[in-house]
Amino acid sequence: VAKLNSSYPGGLASYIKNARELLADSKVGKNPYDGFTPSVPTGEVLSFGDDNFIKYEEAGVKEAQNAAFVLVAGGLGERLGYNGIKVALLAEATTGTCFLQLYIESILALQEGSCRLTQGTFQKDIPFVIMTSDDTHTRTLEVLESNSYFGMKPTQVKLLKQEKVACLDDNDARLALDPHNKYQILVTIVNTTKPHGHGDVHSLLYSSGLLKVWLDAGLRWVLFFQDTNGLLFKAIPASLGVSATKQYQVNSLAVQRKAKEAMGGITRLTHSDGRSVVINVEYNQLDPLLRAAGHPDGDANCETGYSPFPGNINQLILELGPYIEELTKTGGAIKEFVNPKYKDASKTSFKSSTRLECMMQDYPKTLPPTARVGFTVMDKWLAYAPVKNNPEDASK
Repeated sequence: VAKLNSSYPGGLASYIKNARELLADSKVGKNPYDGFTPSVPTGEVLSFGDDNFIKYEEAGVKEAQNAAFVLVAGGLGERLGYNGIKVALLAEATTGTCFLQLYIESILALQEGSCRLTQGTFQKDIPFVIMTSDDTHTRTLEVLESNSYFGMKPTQVKLLKQEKVACLDDNDARLALDPHNKYQILVTIVNTTKPHGHGDVHSLLYSSGLLKVWLDAGLRWVLFFQDTNGLLFKAIPASLGVSATKQYQVNSLAVQRKAKEAMGGITRLTHSDGRSVVINVEYNQLDPLLRAAGHPDGDANCETGYSPFPGNINQLILELGPYIEELTKTGGAIKEFVNPKYKDASKTSFKSSTRLECMMQDYPKTLPPTARVGFTVMDKWLAYAPVKNNPEDASK
């Protein structure tokens, strides 16, 4: 109880209060986007290799020494037919480089390039944080230590472990107990050990005190990225250049997406009361949202052959100063959601216990309308190739 209480912003009382509200909304089928009208937000669309791209890329390499990198790596590769941690998967087969090695070597290359471009008299070490979970923490440390941190100084790398959250038994958010031990609160759901979600990365960074250390060291940016996107670092310099040039407080890396493709779309939502937010809207919610707002075709391709709503790839660049200000207000808490599986249409009892979840990319939901939130779109072949399928499904 003490551990669950200390690892959640506002403690267990706050968790249960939030859960009751979300479960009540879920029971009546409340639409989270009620009162909001979707439109295409403003952002930068880049074409690889043209003068504009090269200008931004150079600006981004210069800026890299003022950035910290955060890898969200709480998951195992079970659905990929792999029983290890995802960051230990091979990124490519010719050299046998794993994702963690590829990421570290890319950060070190950026560190060196940044120093060279700015004629730095001394090289700043770019901080690298890895968010782990109970499932991945020890194994991630083993991979790092047995490979001498792939050439990075061990002092540059910090592991932050996310804790699990309590499971909930009913619509009143009563805490679920372990069926084998009535004195133990259930923190894992049957057949899954999923924690609270990757949105925890914000509260972990806040409570660790690292953000303040980085600010005092003169850093300006925090880059968040996922565990198996091998192309990402080809896109990071130019998008960091966009953030620096356009002074975006939040910059979502995005790719061109086809209408109705199974990836979220970056959307501006304007409420009838005047407030607006630029946020990822999941693909299964974007189409009905557009139809309800008077677009009869819903999520449709425009003259470019792509949807005007860019595809979210869950890579974020946040400006450090405003990020700290926001987290100081919220304690690092991110807007949550709940997805209970009900036994029947009465929605009074669950098939199995549920939990609150949060997503890293929902950070902008709490920002004021004055926040400068934008996106940078690149070609998919340049920026996005996550490992999603096991070999059997992939071969089909």
